[in-house]
Amino acid sequence: MHNSTTIKYKNTDFSKGFYQDLRTRINDYFANNKITPHANTFMWLKMYFILALWLGSYLGILFGNLSTLSMFLVICVHVSTHLLIPFNISHDASHGAFSENPKINNILSYSLALIGVSPYFWRISHNQEHHSYINVVEIDSNTQGYGILRFTPEDSLKKLFKFQHVYAIIIYCITSLNYVLLKELRMIKNLRAKGEHIPISAYLELISIKVGYYTYTIILPYLLLDVSLSSVLLFFFLGHFVLGVGLALVFQCGHFTEDAHYPEMEDRVIQDGWAVHSLRTTCDYASQSWLVTHLFGGINIHIPHHLFPKICHVHYKSLVPIIKQTATDHGIKYREYSSFSDAISSHFKLLKKLGHQVELAIF
Repeated sequence: MHNSTTIKYKNTDFSKGFYQDLRTRINDYFANNKITPHANTFMWLKMYFILALWLGSYLGILFGNLSTLSMFLVICVHVSTHLLIPFNISHDASHGAFSENPKINNILSYSLALIGVSPYFWRISHNQEHHSYINVVEIDSNTQGYGILRFTPEDSLKKLFKFQHVYAIIIYCITSLNYVLLKELRMIKNLRAKGEHIPISAYLELISIKVGYYTYTIILPYLLLDVSLSSVLLFFFLGHFVLGVGLALVFQCGHFTEDAHYPEMEDRVIQDGWAVHSLRTTCDYASQSWLVTHLFGGINIHIPHHLFPKICHVHYKSLVPIIKQTATDHGIKYREYSSFSDAISSHFKLLKKLGHQVELAIF
């Protein structure tokens, strides 16, 4: 397994020049328009609406005395909030992008608890491992296919992978179940194996979140509704299957498409600076769609997010032309797809290629 502390970036004059130029232009944009890089009024209203939708739909399920059709529709609405919350609230807050006040960001990051995820372990997996080392195998958890899927040419090729573009969608169904059942336990095992300290508070937080999550998603519906435990579990798993596909495709399409870039390393040194590496390993999709952007919390406009994770997603669309122009000025390709469906199609084409080829000419 790679040790992230031994992998460095090659900070060439080219990389430094690009990022310095880009930072200047981005800072000028906010200064000239006299706006904060954090959440604006619309973003705060969106947050309140999503949380109200989560709570209102949940209370409707428990106490609404709804007809079968109405109950099904309200359940669908509630399940959708389990994507809206991490995409639109938790993600920005965990990066310190929602508010200029760190305490507010920390509080809002605990919205992850509503979907059964620990903010502490999310920050390690997403902020530290993924953002710091995009597409670096065994550091970036997004590259891990657990021997079932092959996301990078560095993984060993198995006969099974020849069909991964067909069965991947089934595996994606359990993505969110992995988060609430196994991922954090696996992380604890790996962190302890590497001798890294995990504070007692992190364990207590994890236990509290899991108890609270399973109480409100399984125990309370079973106790308060006139339904069998098997029915509650059926909807629990069906909901997670839908969430899993959505979660996987939204995130994977930001890095794993046909023109995916994987870092070249010499003596454990990535041959790009961090900013150039982030640009080359990331892509946007449906960046012109207001609906997609606000449903996905700007994750579809992924390049601005990786270059400036502390900027709230409501600003990403305005930053795209600036980043594009700067990339063009420095001779760097800006990867993008016009629609989400195009990005999904390209993702599955990559899976098909990786299922048949040991190496791809996409470095």
